[in-house]
Amino acid sequence: MKFVEFSKSLKSKIENVYNAKGDDLFLLRQAVLNLKSAVIKDLEEFNYIKLDAEKLKPDEVVSHLMTLPIGNDYRLVVLEKPNQDIVKILNTFDFSDNQLIVLCLNADKLTVGEVIDCSKLDREDITKYILNYFAKNGVSVQEQALDYIIDACDMNMAKIVNELAKLSAYAHDTKVVDITTATNLIADTTEYVIFMLTNAIDSKDYTKYQKVLHEMSKSQSMNEIFAYMGKYFRRMQYIALSKDDLELSTILNLKPYAIKMSRQAIAKNGIKYYLSLYQKYVELDYKIKSGNITASNALYELVF
Repeated sequence: MKFVEFSKSLKSKIENVYNAKGDDLFLLRQAVLNLKSAVIKDLEEFNYIKLDAEKLKPDEVVSHLMTLPIGNDYRLVVLEKPNQDIVKILNTFDFSDNQLIVLCLNADKLTVGEVIDCSKLDREDITKYILNYFAKNGVSVQEQALDYIIDACDMNMAKIVNELAKLSAYAHDTKVVDITTATNLIADTTEYVIFMLTNAIDSKDYTKYQKVLHEMSKSQSMNEIFAYMGKYFRRMQYIALSKDDLELSTILNLKPYAIKMSRQAIAKNGIKYYLSLYQKYVELDYKIKSGNITASNALYELVF
């Protein structure tokens, strides 16, 4: 089940064994916290333990599995990366008394229990999470601000959650998170700054383009930024020629949302706009390599 489904399921049914698998550290940590909150009501020091199970001996784990809860309905044992000997024990262990809850983190070949998908959330799930978070805090968020939060944090849940707490506190009086509040409080990631630069090209907002370049020049190599622009123009050509979004997502390593936005820009400006910019990019690239122009000046000449 997806992480979001797991969190909802805890209100109606608790399984004896869970295996949280994925690469999102925030979701893995949150799976532990959510399950712990659901099953540990009293005497946490006796009824909850988290073990680095990668190097544990089987008899050590069995001892924890056989320990009964004290003053609580359940005992929760969290096993980080259990080795194969421990997995074999779990696959044959008798969980029929329903007092023991085991949560494994990234266990291989575990055949019992419910798998929790803790891979990175997609845009739709992140949107739902943000809206639910703000609703619980009595705050609403404008659509433009919502998109900014997701993109500025590069869909990183750990960063998003930190920013949501800050935004909620700031909006305590107004009860609304608008785009001004979001842009003032959230520091841009490198990925988002690049997005802002290409978005300025897509919208032909050259004042914005200059402003973003000026800010980027304070901390980033202009040669690297220029090289990225060539990659961006080639990508736009590839997207214009292909109708298969799934294939593009795999080949270009792009999120579906990025492909959607690129298609909208191509439909608005026409592919000739990007072909012309790419031709100009090639000419400027030659001048850079010939020592006739700097990357910084080439970036400005690119759109003027």
